[in-house]
Amino acid sequence: MRDRLLSNLLKRRVLVILVLVFAVLGGSVVYAQAGKITTTYRTAVVTYGTITQTIGMAGNLAPVAQADLNFPAAGTVQLVAASVGQTVVKGELLAALDPTVLAAQLSQAQATLSSARSKLAQDQAGPNAQNLASAKNPVAAAQVGVNNAVTALSDTEAINAQSVAAAQSVVDADCPSQPTCAQDQATLAMTQVKAQQSNHQAAAQLASARQQLAAAKSSLAALVASSTSPQTVQIDEAQITIDQVDVNTLQHQLTGAKLKSPIAGVVSQVNIKDGDSVTGGGSSTYAIVVYTPGSYEVTGTVSDSQVDLVAAGQTAQVTPAGSTQALLGKITAISPAATISSGVATFGVTAQLSDTSNSIRPGISATVSIVVNQVVHVLTVPTSAVHTSATGNTVLVLVNGTPQSVSVQVGASDPTRTEILSGLQLNQVVVIAVVTSSVPSSGAGTVLGGGGRGGAGFRGGGG
Repeated sequence: MRDRLLSNLLKRRVLVILVLVFAVLGGSVVYAQAGKITTTYRTAVVTYGTITQTIGMAGNLAPVAQADLNFPAAGTVQLVAASVGQTVVKGELLAALDPTVLAAQLSQAQATLSSARSKLAQDQAGPNAQNLASAKNPVAAAQVGVNNAVTALSDTEAINAQSVAAAQSVVDADCPSQPTCAQDQATLAMTQVKAQQSNHQAAAQLASARQQLAAAKSSLAALVASSTSPQTVQIDEAQITIDQVDVNTLQHQLTGAKLKSPIAGVVSQVNIKDGDSVTGGGSSTYAIVVYTPGSYEVTGTVSDSQVDLVAAGQTAQVTPAGSTQALLGKITAISPAATISSGVATFGVTAQLSDTSNSIRPGISATVSIVVNQVVHVLTVPTSAVHTSATGNTVLVLVNGTPQSVSVQVGASDPTRTEILSGLQLNQVVVIAVVTSSVPSSGAGTVLGGGGRGGAGFRGGGG
């Protein structure tokens, strides 16, 4: 019995020693592996794909059809029939001004135009018999006046000459022996002065009569000449043009006193109320704004180095704020001239959505990706697999587990894939990245502490 117990105890000690030996040997193996560097490769396959090159911009979505309405003339708002959010049809009355003043101004302008047309017709027809008779009568009357003035001057001069001669005879008879000589001489001097004054008055009357005759003849000549003067007709026609513009303007303003919607849509702004005084014409703040939902466009900017890549008709992907799905659109307009701010030149670009959505709110911000180039069904590799240097482009191809550098010619590229024009074939395996790693040396201690956890630690290091 005692010998059997000693034998069993000896076997157990040997077993324990063997376990410890295997444990020490196992830890040694892991420790030896901990110092080994492993290399793995992230790879991809050469495949056919599509390369899409884009240019990004940002802007705000605006309705394609939008009417910004203002009254064309100043006045007082008499009626506001629209409200924000109201759906209206084309031609529906939205607001109106008091038309009283404009109607009176239009009537006056129409009367002025009618008078100008009558004058043109009269000038084109020339003077009639009544007009000629009316113009000739003053000439005849003025001629009679001249004749009478000539006769009156002649008679006055004759009478005055006789009076002076009589006074002279008295002086000659009495002087120098008669005492009345001095008085006679004074009478002669006074008679001469009166005669001279009378002659001057008669001559002035004759000059005035002759001026009246010349004026009457000039009026008659102008009346006769007006029938053949092209200048007169041109002046009349120019005046009619001016008066017609005035009438058209006032007619437009009177029509515009009733503000009607030119499109069917939804009222987005109402900035007037009854009794307001408006100035009319263009303004940054519109009286009423109406837009048609469902059709939108966005305008953003691209740099001067990118604008030559953009063309009308190119596809655009528009992503409204808050949305994860892009809407399709097309480029419809490119600004012909740059806008320069702080020395930086940008060009405006407009993209109109092909997709319509009534859920889009006007003014919402959006990002736009303009597709400036796209190649379809070409050989491609991940862009990260292409290495560029001064000597050209290369790709690492995995051959029998070993990477080999191959020169390639590349074409179009985007952030994810690059077109391969030559150097590779379909289904070849290319290296994206080289990964090297080693098992940490602390893994041996972990194994010795517990075999199961140590094995897990090894596998983790290998990964």
